[in-house]
Amino acid sequence: MSRPSSGTGKKPAARRHSGAQPAARRHSGAQPAARRHSGAQPAARRHSGISVSRSLVLQRLGILAFVVAAAVALLLVPSRGYVAQQQEISANRSELTDLKRQNQELLKRRDRLDDPAEIQRIARRDFGLVLEGEESYSILPPASAGLVLPQSWPFNLVQEPLEKASLGSS
Repeated sequence: MSRPSSGTGKKPAARRHSGAQPAARRHSGAQPAARRHSGAQPAARRHSGISVSRSLVLQRLGILAFVVAAAVALLLVPSRGYVAQQQEISANRSELTDLKRQNQELLKRRDRLDDPAEIQRIARRDFGLVLEGEESYSILPPASAGLVLPQSWPFNLVQEPLEKASLGSS
């Protein structure tokens, strides 16, 4: 079954063994002479076997990398939520502690305001109230030094007339 040469110098392509053999040949145990005598595979078959196994390993590694990346992505989203919730819980606990402390202070203040002496002290201090028969005196702060304006325009135009007016009225 060889082809006639067309003069191009090309050799006919070798037929590959596809695994589909006639039944008589499969069971007869007949092998080509080259295979029967030589235990080694041809170099082309050895390399194709290695490249197939390498590509299979690379394919499996790719699938494994994809599965690992998907697992990380699926675990990363809930873990972010978990961390955010833990931070929120921590913030809420500290806020609760502060509110409890403020509540205790307010309870103490309420108890103090139930005392008539405390009410009288606050009335005198904040509202200037006095008991019947008492007199109240207020001490005013000293007079201020007057109006002090900056020495830049337009204030320097106003400063001189103000000084003359204040000197003339004294």
